Amino acid sequence: MKFKMSEKSLFAALLRSPWWVSFLVMLAVALVAGALLPDAYKTAGMLGAFPFLVIGVMAAWRQRNAISADRIDALTVQARSMGWRDFSILVEDALRQQGFAVRRLGSGPADFEIEKDGRITLVSAKRWKAAAVGAEHLRELLAARESQQAFSCTCMSLGTFSQAAIDLAQQSPIQLLGPANIAQLMHDGAQAHHG
Repeated sequence: MKFKMSEKSLFAALLRSPWWVSFLVMLAVALVAGALLPDAYKTAGMLGAFPFLVIGVMAAWRQRNAISADRIDALTVQARSMGWRDFSILVEDALRQQGFAVRRLGSGPADFEIEKDGRITLVSAKRWKAAAVGAEHLRELLAARESQQAFSCTCMSLGTFSQAAIDLAQQSPIQLLGPANIAQLMHDGAQAHHG
């Protein structure tokens, strides 16, 4: 059974915050416990700060390769100016760097078939410049997933996903990648290309 943390919990909020926030909370808890608790309880109270250390380390680990908002904006502008050939090469390089075996598909709603640990995912990337992606395209992608017996599918767009598309994605084995995800992929792909 996989543990799922509530999105509204303090720890979930801290995981989404910059890593140093958790360390500040840890320091504050330890200082307050040390200052206010009777001597017999000071050590136990100060140990209560330990989970914040763990969350801070986890947040730092998750954020180690994250890119800044300015870099996301710059990469989004760059992606909009690219042709399919160059964009697809960057996406392919980034996916390979993440350990996927990548195969280009010639037709249909999916542009790539990626495989890792025996799980196949269909990736729709050609509509990355579309202003909006609706549920109809996602239904076509899900039908292709079904017919090819793939594990899941992914759709990427710099535009917006309609509410119907978002609702469908929440009920289906489909992941929606927006501008920040695409910028991260481009960043990783560019590093793979130059590295």
